[in-house]
Amino acid sequence: MDRLKKIWIGIAVLLAAAGAFLFYKNHIASNPGSRLVTYMELLDEGRYDEMYDMLDKASQKSISKKDFIRRNRNIYEGISMKNLEVEVTTKKREENVGYQVHMDTSAGEISYQTETKFVKEKGSYRMCWDDSVIFPDLTAEDKVRVEVLHAQRGTITDKNGNLLAGEGKIDSVGIVPGKMDNNTISRMAAILDMDKKEIQKDLDQTWVTDESFVPICKMDGYPKELLSVAGVMVSKTTERIYPMGEAAAHLIGYVQDGEGKAGLEKLYDGTLKGRDGRRITIQDKNGRVKKKLAVKAEEDGENIQTTIDSSLQKALYDQFKDDKSAHAAMNPKTGEILALVSTPSYDSEALSWGMSQEQWNELSKDPDHPMQNRWKGTWCPGSSIKPIIGAIGVTEGKFTADEDFGDSGTRWQKDKSWGGYFVTTLHNYKKHNLSNALIYSDNIYFAKAALKIGKEVLTQKLNDIGFGEKVPFEFGLTESSYGGSGGFETEVQLADSGYGQGKMMVNPIHMLSIYSAFSNDGNMLRPRLVKAKNSGKKVWKSKVFSQKAVKEIKSAMKLVVEDPNGTAHAVKIAKLDIAGKTGTAEIKESKEDTKGTELGWFVTFTGKNGGDDTVEMVSMTEDVKGRGGSGYVVDKTKKVLEAYMQN
Repeated sequence: MDRLKKIWIGIAVLLAAAGAFLFYKNHIASNPGSRLVTYMELLDEGRYDEMYDMLDKASQKSISKKDFIRRNRNIYEGISMKNLEVEVTTKKREENVGYQVHMDTSAGEISYQTETKFVKEKGSYRMCWDDSVIFPDLTAEDKVRVEVLHAQRGTITDKNGNLLAGEGKIDSVGIVPGKMDNNTISRMAAILDMDKKEIQKDLDQTWVTDESFVPICKMDGYPKELLSVAGVMVSKTTERIYPMGEAAAHLIGYVQDGEGKAGLEKLYDGTLKGRDGRRITIQDKNGRVKKKLAVKAEEDGENIQTTIDSSLQKALYDQFKDDKSAHAAMNPKTGEILALVSTPSYDSEALSWGMSQEQWNELSKDPDHPMQNRWKGTWCPGSSIKPIIGAIGVTEGKFTADEDFGDSGTRWQKDKSWGGYFVTTLHNYKKHNLSNALIYSDNIYFAKAALKIGKEVLTQKLNDIGFGEKVPFEFGLTESSYGGSGGFETEVQLADSGYGQGKMMVNPIHMLSIYSAFSNDGNMLRPRLVKAKNSGKKVWKSKVFSQKAVKEIKSAMKLVVEDPNGTAHAVKIAKLDIAGKTGTAEIKESKEDTKGTELGWFVTFTGKNGGDDTVEMVSMTEDVKGRGGSGYVVDKTKKVLEAYMQN
């Protein structure tokens, strides 16, 4: 009985299968509208080989399966088709099937209405296919082309609208291989100081033909003798240009392949580059556009206006370009950064337009490290820290500005516990108060000042003015620091820190912000580099110094310049109101090291007499030992101020 039951179940399954087959044969396979839907479902899934199997014999004879698959895949995947929707608009049994198509592409939506014929072969309907099934108006000789509509990168300008980075016309120097002679490569290499192998490498690219123009290098101007070299041609091309060149390279940076790689170009890459558009068209065999299928317009990048003053930027670079140095300038009333210079520098245009391997090796292996951005780092401040130490002591009531610390000569130690270590200073003078200590840059006075302030208070106050903290600034800056991981480790280190030695390390832009407190009633300003709506003066640290401390330090810094004994007296310029503080930091491996180098610092506030146009500037130069110490920086700063402030 069970066996008979199983037989009947088997017969029922077979009858059901047969019924399903007959239903498919009579209603689906024999229904042109449903067949069209099936074809489109296969298309949506990228099953091109199965689509080909649905074509009638005549269609398959007109195109091979391989070519059909390649043609459809290249077009549909090339336009990034997705979200395909198809609606049959005629009766499903009609052989000419009308239908509406919607699809999303990289250039936006494509929508069209068309019809395709089906014929019955061997009991089922098959598609009469030609290229118009892909898109109406498309023929076998046509191409579907996707074009990138490049967004224009935004410009970077200075505070006055002068161009710092933007599009410009330059010269593209290249070779037409079919017009070369045996001397072309060697002559071109000699004129452009290039490696012949680099030129040959460009000519050996697979796409190159005798008629090709093969770009070799890009230049802003070219030697006219190049035109006498067989096969050499020069054409104009559009590239990113940097009018200030090396003077602003570390600040502005450069782009490669449309992407910001350094400086503001990298920091604001998303803002500057905008969004590229796309255009999808049908083009005939001659490249003429027959029909636009979809267009997504490009969105140009936004422009950025900085607070930089190009004339000050250039004046600083011109004076210090042969040194290893860092410079930062600010409007101390607003926090606007007016200049950021690091030397030696590099050529932004060469890196953006392309350089040879030999040129890159020379740049990257330069012992002076021109790619290093020195104003992002920290440096031993030497005596440039003294006004800050003085302001902390007065603010905290640890001493008064008039208090005489006593005459200890030029060599001093607190007591015998210091062993053989002494703090030394250069000048003897009378009345060892704060003002005179700054005029003569007395190390002993400020060592005593640090001890009077004490480890705990000095630690807290340095933290309060941003040591160990990220400066709120567009660029990431190394944090200023003091002492070891546990702060001031010894009493000697505490004393040495009072005059900027020990383990004291300060970032130049952080130094600008601290010094801005002397122009803003004890408030440290937040440095800012980019102009924007509602981007007025912003306080970073409030009331870090007392009104009395601010008054005393400003007065003393003026005397550092005005007094004939002042360490910065050489910078005095008629009709300019200058306050300043020098600093010479010793960089050596140990206290006994006599072969170490020195860093020269000079911090200035400069205004025109009777005017309100003030500039605060911090300059640091490496390796000034044997070149006048900080006096070397003072002399060059004077030339900068003469060029900039007296225009």
